[in-house]
Amino acid sequence: MKKLLLLVLIPLISCNISTKTINVKEIDLYEYKNMHFVDVILNNKKCRLLLDTGASKSLLDIGKADYYEFSSLLINKDKYFGLGGKKDVFIIYDYHVKPFHVAFLGTDLSEVTEFFNDHNIPVAGVLGIDFLERNSSKIDFKLNKIYLNQDE
Repeated sequence: MKKLLLLVLIPLISCNISTKTINVKEIDLYEYKNMHFVDVILNNKKCRLLLDTGASKSLLDIGKADYYEFSSLLINKDKYFGLGGKKDVFIIYDYHVKPFHVAFLGTDLSEVTEFFNDHNIPVAGVLGIDFLERNSSKIDFKLNKIYLNQDE
């Protein structure tokens, strides 16, 4: 009888599944000329972020600080190398983003954001791989969706 009880209990104990639940947030992507964007609300103003899996950091264009009402502080003279060449790096603060949170650095992205603004796409910055990895993101380009796994 004890052996039978052990045979029943061992699989139950070994199948101890975590009670932690994962909230999967589904976000729409928008495509323009084979580039993908995410709509966000940045300090109560609508804008888009360019989804850039090649960017190591999520960035806001510091040239748009007044319009989107966020603050920036130069952190060093080391240059950020990426879209638009080598630029100064800033800490971004005093901002709120919906429908998800993202930690931004800042740099001059005017060459990038102005290109899209000329096409009536209000782009405020770049959503980089740091955000995608932190949220265990899955991108479905066929359905134009991004899925963010967020712990409850």
